[in-house]
Amino acid sequence: MNLVSVNAVQNATAKRLKIHRSRPAIAQKIVAFQELISLKYNKKSAREATNILEVPNSTMQSWRRQHMTRGPSPELRKFFTTPMGAMFLQRNVIAVMKLMKCGPGGIRGMQEYLRNTGLDFFIAASEGALQKFWVRCENHILEFGEREEKLLAARMRHRKITVGLDEMFRARRPCLVAIEVVSNYILIEKFTEDRKAETWKKELGERTQGLKVTIGQVVSDLCGAIRSCTKTLGANHIPELFHNQREISMATSAPLASQAKSTEQVLYELEEKVKKLSQSPRRLLKEEQAKQKQEFEEAIDARDKLKVDCEIKIKRRDDVKASVKEMGKIHHPIDLKTGTLQTAIGMKNRFDEQFKIIRKNVRDAKLGESSRDHLDKAQRGFEAMVIYLKYFFVMYAAFVSDLKLTPELEMFFNDVVFPLNYLKMIWRRLPKTGKMELASLLCSLEIRIRGGPWGEEVSRALMMKGKELAETFQRSSSCVEGRNGALSLNHHRFHRLNERSLRVLTIVHNFDVRRLDGTTAAERFFEAKHENLFESLVTDVAIPGKPQSQRHQRKTQVAA
Repeated sequence: MNLVSVNAVQNATAKRLKIHRSRPAIAQKIVAFQELISLKYNKKSAREATNILEVPNSTMQSWRRQHMTRGPSPELRKFFTTPMGAMFLQRNVIAVMKLMKCGPGGIRGMQEYLRNTGLDFFIAASEGALQKFWVRCENHILEFGEREEKLLAARMRHRKITVGLDEMFRARRPCLVAIEVVSNYILIEKFTEDRKAETWKKELGERTQGLKVTIGQVVSDLCGAIRSCTKTLGANHIPELFHNQREISMATSAPLASQAKSTEQVLYELEEKVKKLSQSPRRLLKEEQAKQKQEFEEAIDARDKLKVDCEIKIKRRDDVKASVKEMGKIHHPIDLKTGTLQTAIGMKNRFDEQFKIIRKNVRDAKLGESSRDHLDKAQRGFEAMVIYLKYFFVMYAAFVSDLKLTPELEMFFNDVVFPLNYLKMIWRRLPKTGKMELASLLCSLEIRIRGGPWGEEVSRALMMKGKELAETFQRSSSCVEGRNGALSLNHHRFHRLNERSLRVLTIVHNFDVRRLDGTTAAERFFEAKHENLFESLVTDVAIPGKPQSQRHQRKTQVAA
């Protein structure tokens, strides 16, 4: 059968290129659309108006729905649908992003923001006006923190807490930092004259006096003053994992990497020599040809021997890194491979296996006395971690005994409830590969908790107790280390941190910084809601007034 036309019929329509419009352009289109459909004479239909504006009708309706449904109030929504409101929003967002990424902090940063957004026409942007404004904000934040903490402390239940302790040094003075590690609530941020055990005890005692809490555990590095303070408080000390791993890295990381790198460099030079000899043969006398052949064979022999030596040194470095990483996987109350409860003896044996690998590589690499000292210190730290695990399981047994469970429920709690809660607790801190490795274990535990024969109410009660017990086991003081880093940045940013500014930063952290679940540290610590700090600032603190017209500005306007 012959076709009438040589061109085949194309039923498919060509795909349109997506048009990206800015907010001001969208706002102008919406305003123009509203005017066209509301004309007194020659009124247009919605489809005719969109054809004139060269916008698909579905797109226009989508824009209008968004502007009608989003926003805190109709007046504000209406303002931001206007071209002027859209341009103001554009300037505002860009000014904030530029300031956060590239601009200065403090009063100068605020001045730059007001100037870039054009708000300096409505708000006084002088240093004096902004400084007085910030003093008003500070006063309100301090009053808010004291008031809300008293209200929340009066209603909180009494419980034991785990506190992370550390110090930050600025201008030769220590800043003592104490954080409740489960809720991330800052108890102490204070510059003191020293960091002795007596100072720690005094500050912690004064701070917890009005709170219904008892310090049951302290997690920190192996600082002598903190351990002594922990003993006098009658609490249990938890050795921190990171610092012990760091001691091993200090002993092995740089020397082993240096040995491997230097060998790799020499190997590269020999590879280049062999390549040069093989590609550029000399066509001279037989004696010189024989000499060249001998050089070539010697170079190949040296290269092969050095390659073996290089592989040994690289493997030595990688084995130590793997052992340090494996120690982090071992330090859990459950075996992450099976989900069963660990024992202190089992953990000690697994730690000892990794230390054997590390010490063997240190001996083979012939590292110095300093490396062996760091390793000895790290081993003492890991032995202290094993001692803590023994204490934890004594506490674990007492906790489960107080629940008065049946033998079947107790086995279910040990095999399913506690491992599931512990995995959920550490899940957000796991790397992507770690989550992939533990996904099947987590899924199987969740299936078992849902398939339990005791009903939802019993399972929910057990999960609450399992979460409480899982949060008791702590192995890191990363919250304190991170806070020290933030304080250090603020110190550099503002050139100093006085007692008042430090207190304000503490209150903002406790009552205004929120996690992904929307809770603040104070809500998690006191287990109750509190007033919104930012909204109270908006309601109760007056912003600077409109700037006065200066004399030189009036003269310029008159002359013009």
